[in-house]
Amino acid sequence: MSGRARLAAGIGALALALAVVACGDDEVTRYDDGKLIELLNLEKSEGGYAIDGDPFCEVSGRLLNDADEVEQAAEREKLGLVITSAAGNAGVQGIAPFAPDCRDKAKRKLNKLDPKPKKE
Repeated sequence: MSGRARLAAGIGALALALAVVACGDDEVTRYDDGKLIELLNLEKSEGGYAIDGDPFCEVSGRLLNDADEVEQAAEREKLGLVITSAAGNAGVQGIAPFAPDCRDKAKRKLNKLDPKPKKE
């Protein structure tokens, strides 16, 4: 096989590999901190942020901007204080003591980031 033929075959294989990757369903939606701060009405606090300024609704200053960050935080968290949207697209990590009604409030707000079901 000549050098040109090998180059063409290599380019073709690379293009096919890129096409397969591009067709995957693993597209990650990422939300910036500003979007999460606004959505959850977060106010700066001693430990990070507080939802609606409530000290019993305090979350870490490291917001979970996409599904990968949510998954990593959930794996590290042993207290179950990672609060996410229903689809797991974004979230926050609560700081104990974290009131149960704060969890519900955060989930409702985060669910607004989930994609809307497609109508058939």
